[in-house]
Parts: sequence; C-alpha cells; structure tokens
Amino acid sequence: MADNRVVIKINYDKDKQRKALIDPKMVTVWHTGRILLAVFILLILMIGVIYMFSGNDADENKRQTDEIINSPEVTLPETPKIVKQELPKAVAPIPVHESDTKNVAVVKRPPAIIYDKRVIRASINSAPKNNEPGDPIKQPVVLGQNEAKELFYFSQIKNLIGHTLFHAWYKDGQLIIKKQFDVKNNHARLISSRKLTARDVGEWQVVLMDKKGKKFSEANYSVNR
Repeated sequence: MADNRVVIKINYDKDKQRKALIDPKMVTVWHTGRILLAVFILLILMIGVIYMFSGNDADENKRQTDEIINSPEVTLPETPKIVKQELPKAVAPIPVHESDTKNVAVVKRPPAIIYDKRVIRASINSAPKNNEPGDPIKQPVVLGQNEAKELFYFSQIKNLIGHTLFHAWYKDGQLIIKKQFDVKNNHARLISSRKLTARDVGEWQVVLMDKKGKKFSEANYSVNR
C-alpha cells in the first residue's frame, strides 16, 4: 500500500525579501553644507537691501536739511543787544545847620526791647521820680553846641535774686561804661544814667545783661546836633 502523505514547505526568507521590495523604507539625508550656504547668501542679500535703503534715507535727510538752510524764507533770530544803563549819580547830602535842628523829625522807637520774661519794664527816660521812670525821651536826642542832657535807663526785674547784672552803655558799638547791680530781692528796680553833650553824637545802646553776656533787655537811641 502506497504512502499518500503531503509535504508543504514554506520559504520565509523569500517572503521577507518580497515584502521588502514591496514596502521600501524612506531614508532622509541632510545636506548641511548646502543649507548653511543658502542661509549665508540670504543674510548677505538682506544686509545689502537694508544698507541701500538707509543710504537713501540719509541722502534724503541731508537734501531736506540743505533746502531748509538755503531757503530764503528762513531767517535766524537776531541776538538781543545788551543796553547799558547808566546808574544815577549820587546826590550830595544837604548840609544841616544848627538852626535847622528844630525841624528834625521825631523818630518813633520802642521804649526798649525785652528778651527775658523776668524783665517787667525797661525804658530810656529823664530823671526818675519816686523810684519810677521819668518822662519818655523823644528820638532822636538833639543837643546844641553847649547843651547837655542826662538820660536814665530804667529796668524792673523779678525772680533774679542773687544774680549780678549790668547796665552796659555803648556808643557806635563800643562800650563806654558799665554799671554793676547785685540783685538782693525778687522785685528789683535798676537805674543807671549817662550825661550826653554835643560831642556824644552817634548811635547809642543800653543793654541789661549778666556776667556771661546774656541780654535781658536793650534800648537804642540816636544823638544828633
């Protein structure tokens, strides 16, 4: 009895080759050198275009500037001229004679300037009466050739017991005389005087001060011929 078996052979390698031929793979190759060359050329072209336009703009601006400068309608502003003004000449002072002293205007000044609240009163006066200041002195003090006048500085203080104070008389900023007071009660009245003549013409000041030079009050007046 004969053997009826069927044998089937499959060739896998041939199938793979056939499939590879049917479905080919795509391979991408980058040409780097060509790409860089193309970018370089593009940059050169862009720079040339920009340079060309910028040059045209500069030429146009220069042309417009030249036209404005050379235009007959444009006038530059004139520099203002400095005018020198002559100062008025000083007028010579009018001489004052002794006969005109009656017409001297009275200058109003405060009786005194008080710097410390412990000073109650202060003033320049004539001779005191009953330990009170005399009549106020008119400003300026006018003296004739042979005339003399005694002025009194009156100052009333409080709460300065035990202190040493002074009345300092100044003429034109220089000390003439200083009178010392040793305060022995809480309510003290300090009086000093100065006799003036025609030789004492100038600016006078009387100051109430302590040993350290602190001002408590002051009075200012003028002496004229």
